[in-house]
Amino acid sequence: MTVPLLEVNILHKHYKHGKSGLFDKATFVKAVNGVTFSLYPGETFGLVGESGCGKSTTGQVILQLIKQTSGTIKYKGEDISSFSSSKLKEWRKAVQIVFQDPYSSLNPKKTIGWILNEPLVIHKIGNKASREKKILQILEDVGLDASFLNRYPHELSGGQRQRVAIASAIILNPEFIVIDEGVSALDVSVQAQILNLLKKLQKQYKLTYLFISHDLNVVRYFCDRIAVMYLGEIVEIGKAEDFGVKPLHPYADALFSAIPTLDEEHHRIVLKGDLPNPSNPPSGCPFHTRCPYVLDICKTVKPETKSLREEHLVSCHKVVLEEQAQERVKTSAVLNEA
Repeated sequence: MTVPLLEVNILHKHYKHGKSGLFDKATFVKAVNGVTFSLYPGETFGLVGESGCGKSTTGQVILQLIKQTSGTIKYKGEDISSFSSSKLKEWRKAVQIVFQDPYSSLNPKKTIGWILNEPLVIHKIGNKASREKKILQILEDVGLDASFLNRYPHELSGGQRQRVAIASAIILNPEFIVIDEGVSALDVSVQAQILNLLKKLQKQYKLTYLFISHDLNVVRYFCDRIAVMYLGEIVEIGKAEDFGVKPLHPYADALFSAIPTLDEEHHRIVLKGDLPNPSNPPSGCPFHTRCPYVLDICKTVKPETKSLREEHLVSCHKVVLEEQAQERVKTSAVLNEA
């Protein structure tokens, strides 16, 4: 079996919420609440969910841009919290991020050439001549040419800026890249170009992606596996094609039902109620306040994550009970035939 490149285990990130009164107790927003998953070399793993579900925070914690409250993150089997400062600096070369808005992540006062050269200088990679050669090669790889070296971010289109952001991410030859809403701000035609570019670069550089997005169509097309987050928790993980047929978790089913289709029998599932307050999440299943299939057990007992299909995990009492009932029917049929 392939060894995971990245293992995230029971990851929590809680933010302290301000007190409303002098004697009030502080509350905590549970932005990430017990997230567990693994990524394998060369795969694209999608992370989806409503705005505020914790998917971007998860990506930032994995890269240690912000520290987790608890939980472990292992890279190639090693807990990154045990890394020395020198090893952490070396690890940061292997992991990169591409943000939604490249303009905010590119220094507006510096040229594209300077922006791409700076990480090479910081990590003391090569001499001036070899760095210049490397920069030109990277620009070519992302579909730009030498004429961009002396231009500034504000002189570029949105698609060109995103290509520069991608070039900046791959120039240190990383193994793992978090793409946080990397194509969300682009026109559909430009989105397709950038997605094709990312696929090409993945093969060329043997990259592994964590692809964070709210665009379900893009995620289903671009990713190998998908994890669905709700209120800081992962409720379902499976192959991308499984989500194109029928997600198991009621929330995932409602989420993916919003994708337009030519099927006349397809109906969008509209959830009732608002997203609960992450500083005071519901007891039991976090989705039970909005679930159309809620059972009594859902209100008090948090569902365990169960493997129900090949490479498919789900956290839902209803789904597990239905699967168990189907297994009993199958077993009974086999016994009757015998």
